[in-house]
Amino acid sequence: MIKIENRQIGGGAQSFVIAEVGVNHNGDLDVAKNMVDAIAAAGADCVKFQTFDAEEFNNSANETYTYISQGKSVTESMLAMFKRLELEKEDFARLYDHARGLGLIPLSTPTDRVAVDLLDDLGTGAFKIGSDDIVYTPFLDYVARKGKPVIISTGMATIDDIDRAVATIRDSGNDQIIILHCVSLYPTPDESVNLRRMQQIMGRYGYPVGFSDHSSGVTAAAGAVAMGACIVEKHFTLDKNMPGPDHHFSMNPAELAQMTSTIRQLERCLGSGNLDPTEEELNMRDISRRSIVVVRDLPQGHTIDTSDLAYRRPGTGLLPFETPKLVGRRLKRALPARTLISMDDLAT
Repeated sequence: MIKIENRQIGGGAQSFVIAEVGVNHNGDLDVAKNMVDAIAAAGADCVKFQTFDAEEFNNSANETYTYISQGKSVTESMLAMFKRLELEKEDFARLYDHARGLGLIPLSTPTDRVAVDLLDDLGTGAFKIGSDDIVYTPFLDYVARKGKPVIISTGMATIDDIDRAVATIRDSGNDQIIILHCVSLYPTPDESVNLRRMQQIMGRYGYPVGFSDHSSGVTAAAGAVAMGACIVEKHFTLDKNMPGPDHHFSMNPAELAQMTSTIRQLERCLGSGNLDPTEEELNMRDISRRSIVVVRDLPQGHTIDTSDLAYRRPGTGLLPFETPKLVGRRLKRALPARTLISMDDLAT
């Protein structure tokens, strides 16, 4: 069993719904706070940010990135884009406090050791490793040694990549691993979602498995929960038409509320797997099942034949499968037509 703050992850607990703010605050603390408010109102469990220094992981201002923003294709310097989307380091303490005050669990994806130390000092309940850093084993080792749960996304990863990442974390003395199936396409086409990959990950590693979802709508997220996902993560924005690289494929507040509600309804529908009927069903079967009745007036001493019997509601008497118990037996008392016959009516 793995716990993130006060929440159990896996082991039959409710799916942990993460709303991924990412960089959709556009570098504005007030926008980020408004997003936290909307995420809490939508019923999610967790708000997740990204904590990074653009100059730490971008080697050159000449590297470009192309994305869709406000319906148009934009190409710009990757360094300039991420620099614009940074939050100040002190902003994360404010955001963590704000989220906790609303009952949310705050998490973030760090991309360097300074960010890891910052989040650790804030008492973060877990560390999230983005798909891009699953092969960054020195960093995985550093994160794992903080002794907190490590959530790893597996977009773009081969089995060897996942094996290596899991082994790195485990060899660092940390066995609190959660693996998220992920496809790094934004948005992910339906035919590429490949939810059955979750089953392969479950069987191979034995750790809790979740789904970092970049598809459109709620279908894939709900399907993942039906298949046992302990975490569902989805990008979130206040408005898909805001400028920036991730808004167009992110969920807005109404969509996040719909997804969370759908997941909770689905979890109620999944139930426990108990094969016994419910108490309510036990009452219903008395109303809707058939009992054995006599079709005509039968005298005392009559030997019962199948032609004497019929099967009618309610189901409070002997049931149709018990017919062989009656045929060939004599009645110890007369029975009027339509009587629900019982074993007490038979002569010994």
